[in-house]
Amino acid sequence: MAGNTFKAFSKREERNHTTSNDSRDKFLMWQKEKKAIADDLYIFGGRRLLGVTNKDVPIYASYSVDRDTLEIKVALTHDMETIRKSKLCPRKITVGLNENSPDLDWSMRPKTKADHGEVTQKTLNYIEDLFAIAESPTRAKVNGKCSSLLFMWVSNCIYTGSTEKNKALWHDIKTQWRFPSGAYFTVWG
Repeated sequence: MAGNTFKAFSKREERNHTTSNDSRDKFLMWQKEKKAIADDLYIFGGRRLLGVTNKDVPIYASYSVDRDTLEIKVALTHDMETIRKSKLCPRKITVGLNENSPDLDWSMRPKTKADHGEVTQKTLNYIEDLFAIAESPTRAKVNGKCSSLLFMWVSNCIYTGSTEKNKALWHDIKTQWRFPSGAYFTVWG
């Protein structure tokens, strides 16, 4: 076939080709830097834009975790009834705790094919159930401390951190802060 570059079998050189160690070393160095940043933090958390009210007031879900106590705090800026009646965000927009709010005109523009993480009524059900678990004094906690699984669920729903320089990711926080492992649970939403 003319123009077809598909090869059923590769040559020995192609099979044995490996990526240079430079890229692996850079990745390991990047991981080490992220862990060092996580070691230096005492509070980690963020916010997720859920939508805007009919008066264009932004609606956020937020959380924060204290390193010393491993206490997790979750909050909504509005009550769930108001959120359900508002214009929901067509994409996942998250920011760290002390970061500026995103531009609302850009965040709330019409959905495109490339967007993901749209806030729907099902998303709100999930957040409501997740926050009920996080606020419970015994469920998903070990001696009042946030379990690693609870931290994973909340951080992945609201704010996972950032790959930017001088910012940590949720996974680095989870491993460096040594969250206790509690009982397994799921969030149905």
